[in-house]
Amino acid sequence: MTVEVRYLVMRDGKEVGMYLTKKEADEHDRMLDIALALAGFIEKVENIKIDEDTLEELTIHLSRNREDVMRILKGLKPRIEKASEKTEKLIDIKEKGKKAVGAK
Repeated sequence: MTVEVRYLVMRDGKEVGMYLTKKEADEHDRMLDIALALAGFIEKVENIKIDEDTLEELTIHLSRNREDVMRILKGLKPRIEKASEKTEKLIDIKEKGKKAVGAK
């Protein structure tokens, strides 16, 4: 018999992700908190109309890429990853089994 510990990230009573480590679950939860704060900030702009799905995708993208967004806001260029670096990261994640189950 095996025992597995999984960490669920819940929003509004709905499961939005499952992780094998608490650190990953906390990181995902923080990313969602940032996306929610960004959505509130963007919604305050009076002359911009964005549908809810587009706003959600936009704010999640900005939150996931917050390091590059911060660099851009500071007047710096975003860090450019080589295609080989992205591939290595994906392979490493799959090998370690740390990829979120049920998350985007």
